[in-house]
Amino acid sequence: MAKIEKPKTKRQLTAEAQEAALGGNWELALTLNEQMLERFPRDAEALNRKGRALIELRQLAAARDAYSEALKADPANMIARRNLQRLETLYNRTDGSLEGQETATTTIPNSAVFIEEVGRTWVDELANPAELGILAEVSPGEKLELAVKDGRLVVLSEDGRHLGEVEARTGSRVIDLIEGGNRFEAFALGISGQSLRFILRETFRDPSQTDKIAFPRQVRATQDLMRERELLFQRDESDFLFGDDDELLEEADAEAIEEDDTDDDHGDDTGDASIYIDESLTEREEDAM
Repeated sequence: MAKIEKPKTKRQLTAEAQEAALGGNWELALTLNEQMLERFPRDAEALNRKGRALIELRQLAAARDAYSEALKADPANMIARRNLQRLETLYNRTDGSLEGQETATTTIPNSAVFIEEVGRTWVDELANPAELGILAEVSPGEKLELAVKDGRLVVLSEDGRHLGEVEARTGSRVIDLIEGGNRFEAFALGISGQSLRFILRETFRDPSQTDKIAFPRQVRATQDLMRERELLFQRDESDFLFGDDDELLEEADAEAIEEDDTDDDHGDDTGDASIYIDESLTEREEDAM
């Protein structure tokens, strides 16, 4: 008697659909998510993955339906809501709808490239961004190109379209490091307001520049945050100390000031840095599936 093959479990279908998406095989990703939805029609995550696959295949009307169903199944689902807004922007482009147009296959990189590393990564929004209709075409996880033009570090899509610039202060520093032999890469994280959020990563540091931190403002922001947490922790413990708490706080302040003074690379950098982006990266990975 022939052995009856058991249907794949929800976990198996999810893993295969995610693997297909990570490999840029959007036809297969669509098929697998549709198979899952036949059995679990109100699965918001599967509907989101189906919507992403349909966007990549330029079936925008169907993608909008998928995300709308995801929002009905889970009214608090921000991934579906954000992508519906993105689709609305694509539909309202001044040069017409992209429905049915061919598009380059987006291969989602290893999630490790989106993990922020203090001093070597920078998360920001593009300065002087292109119109929102162009930015909306950039998929979360898409690799971006960097180029130096007229002393500015500009960001391009993989097909060469101008998307915007890295803000002047950071861009100028990165240009100097590139000229010294360092290498960087950038990836899109998604639309943010009227701009595109991205992550910039140092991938190689030339031996001649081993003492130069790529993004010292991020280091300074991290130190400030850790100092604040330490002081709060000590303050919370003060109820269990007997007369030594003020002295401990003064010592902590002195050590923090001394640490800042010994770091020549920090200078007067006081800019805001996005230190913890775990939540947005989780959404990005779900969005990308």
